[in-house]
Amino acid sequence: MNKVMSTKDAISKFVNPGDFLFIGGYICRPPFAAIHEIIRQRKNDLTITRSNAADDFDMLIGAGLVKRFIGTFLSLGIYGLGRCYRRSLEKSIPHKIEVEEYTNLSLPMMLMAGAMGMPFVPVKDMVGTDLLNVKSFMGENKYKMIDSPFDGKPTLLVPALKPDVAIIHVQQADEDGNAQMWGIGGDCRAGANAAGKVIVSCERIVSREITGKDPSRTIVPSFKVVAVTEEPFGAHPGYTPGFYDVDFGFGYQYQQASNSLEGFDNFLKEWVFDIQDRKAYTQHYIKKFGYEMFRKLQAGFDYSYPVSYAY
Repeated sequence: MNKVMSTKDAISKFVNPGDFLFIGGYICRPPFAAIHEIIRQRKNDLTITRSNAADDFDMLIGAGLVKRFIGTFLSLGIYGLGRCYRRSLEKSIPHKIEVEEYTNLSLPMMLMAGAMGMPFVPVKDMVGTDLLNVKSFMGENKYKMIDSPFDGKPTLLVPALKPDVAIIHVQQADEDGNAQMWGIGGDCRAGANAAGKVIVSCERIVSREITGKDPSRTIVPSFKVVAVTEEPFGAHPGYTPGFYDVDFGFGYQYQQASNSLEGFDNFLKEWVFDIQDRKAYTQHYIKKFGYEMFRKLQAGFDYSYPVSYAY
């Protein structure tokens, strides 16, 4: 079944206020085209999760759309802590979000448990840390300590996470929704498969024949996917391996803008609210920074080593 639609329609149809969202983008491939559309449509009271949250989460928080955040940390990478995130926690601007913190191993394992249909999963890396002493909206259900039924040793359990919707950006997908990714994976596969519904944003839509020729790259099968949106440059200012690099200069501009409320509001106006879609976003980028700058971000093309799937 053809599931191709615009990002505007996908967000309107499948993301509701109050939803629990997994947003992919562990270091690379953040689905910024979809995130900007969520902001335009003012989908609020969201619970959001991912390991290694960055400027995409900071932007959603600054726009006032986040109620709860289940994460490991939130930073702007080389530009320091998320400014909107700090304002929310320290000054309740635009409001104070609720935060539940885990580690960069425990959170992906919680998503993995959700993807596998398990109610919980044992972890070791939180034991002995202050993360056990600080609980927020999950309360006593943040974790449980039990004696192992096998050797009697203390064992820490964390609950499975099962988001309502996952939004991921990948290199390619077919019209049915088989989504293919390469490069750093992080918790993208687990988060997408843990969710009840998946919206796939991709650089290019390819035929079912092409996805079938290299099935090991498929991280989400079509039956999990409710929408496929073709969004070239859709992860900018993040990067998508094989397509374009990180835009560090743009990241610095976001950091500078988000230092103040006025600057952040002006940034949203210019790059989100005054922009109709990703095509217009790309055109605005080229107009403002020049085509040469845009071309510098584009990746040179190189094939991976060919292998045979014959049997």
